[in-house]
Amino acid sequence: MTEANATERLQAMFAKACFGEDATAFDVDLAGFLAAHGVAREDAEALLASPRRLGLYRRLVRHNVTGVIARMLEHTRARLDRRVAGELDRAISTFLDEVGPRTPHLRDVPSEFLAWAAPRWRVDPRLPRWIADYAELELSDFTVGVAPRPLPPPPLAEVTADRPLVFADPKELIHLAWAVNEIPVGDLDAEPAERPVSILVYRDAEHRSRFLELTPLAAAILARLFAGDALGPAMVAACAARAHPLDDAVLAGAARLLADLGERGVLLGARDV
Repeated sequence: MTEANATERLQAMFAKACFGEDATAFDVDLAGFLAAHGVAREDAEALLASPRRLGLYRRLVRHNVTGVIARMLEHTRARLDRRVAGELDRAISTFLDEVGPRTPHLRDVPSEFLAWAAPRWRVDPRLPRWIADYAELELSDFTVGVAPRPLPPPPLAEVTADRPLVFADPKELIHLAWAVNEIPVGDLDAEPAERPVSILVYRDAEHRSRFLELTPLAAAILARLFAGDALGPAMVAACAARAHPLDDAVLAGAARLLADLGERGVLLGARDV
């Protein structure tokens, strides 16, 4: 066995020991568990010399991983439990057993979990059809709220049609099929309207995350501005993509949107190019 193969098998064994649903397999027969995973003899001997270490490592890793998911999806858990008690815990356990985290960053595990869970929740007749959208918005709300303080912006200029705009970070633009942004946090029985929504999640001057629902055209313009397009080309391209005339109403609406974003501290100015 090459050193690379030995390392891969050892890593696979640790993943199964930490994330597998069967928490007793290595407690009952640690030597057999290690042999079944092809762990090299010298590695197996080191683990057999401290047989309790693997169980302790499992508890520590699972606690950290499940804890960060549950913390970021606290309100989703409450709404899932309202319909099916313990559903989030079961979903997390199945995710860890079948897939497991791929990211080296603990903060990114909830996003990986939700990418796995959302399509399953959407087709589960026991659950609200909107629960995956609710979880996506809650996760965005949390991550924007705790994101590191951004770096100072580049030199700013006056907003004109030929300049790219500069926006404050953190921010995220998400598109959902249900108006879950209208659900009161404390009302576990509230039901959202089934309608497409585009929501800007941003952080205000007090570092609290906020939601701003946008029209489809406003969201399309903002998406292009966030990507670095200058204001004029962004409006032209967004209108063309939606077969919408670039008329006086659009120009006035865009001016109101930019003024609103400026008041909210999201729009900082234009890039001095």
